[in-house]
Amino acid sequence: MPDDHAGRWILGEAIAAGELAEVRVGRHGDEAVAIKRLHSHAARDAALRALFTAEAELTCALPPHPHLVRGRAHGADRDRPYLVLDRVDGVDLRGRLGVAHPPATVAALLATAAAAVAFLHAQGWIHGDVVPANLIAGPGGLVLCDLGVARRVGADGPVRGTAAYMAPEQVRGQAWTPALDVFALGVIAWELCTGARLFHRGASYLSMAAVVEADAPPLGDARLGPLVAAALAKDPAARPTAAALADALVDD
Repeated sequence: MPDDHAGRWILGEAIAAGELAEVRVGRHGDEAVAIKRLHSHAARDAALRALFTAEAELTCALPPHPHLVRGRAHGADRDRPYLVLDRVDGVDLRGRLGVAHPPATVAALLATAAAAVAFLHAQGWIHGDVVPANLIAGPGGLVLCDLGVARRVGADGPVRGTAAYMAPEQVRGQAWTPALDVFALGVIAWELCTGARLFHRGASYLSMAAVVEADAPPLGDARLGPLVAAALAKDPAARPTAAALADALVDD
């Protein structure tokens, strides 16, 4: 609606929407951005508002990285908190699920995602929700977004994340380490290669049980298969770092 604003930005068409927040195009003059804004009911919840503010502050404080969405500013308008983000041209990875992609294509995509995750880890943060919906495929590779559940390395707290992409230790409520995000990268790579879902079992508790108990069938590709298998190790100590994974995936 033309009279709908977030600060100086005029809000336009919807990009995405969830239970707690929406993402819409924001325009000011000739400039277009993405605006993430809490729904009214969520803005009235003090705990949800605090989580959104923490996400906004972290997103805007991080140094720039080509594969991590950049936060520009945050504030509140008519008591609805919002976060101004660079607009990324592309669509998220959910549309690529269900179809088997060539290993070389998956490796190239995964390398950019792993680079973003490694950068976040180097800043002392764990993403905690590396899922297809939070990876936008653009001209230069994947861009990681949504720091809504991010925690400091080594922090603990309530079990949070998306069930079918959680690491076993995340399901168990253990302290978060960088290996947690590497596991999620492994799940995404396996699903893109096979066109199948790895741990999704419908109900969240069934998916979480599969994460802990089920093994991933091996991929047939000689190069990508061992890397994905290592990322999916149930023991976090056996997984490569995100930086090592990114390096291994880059073509010689």
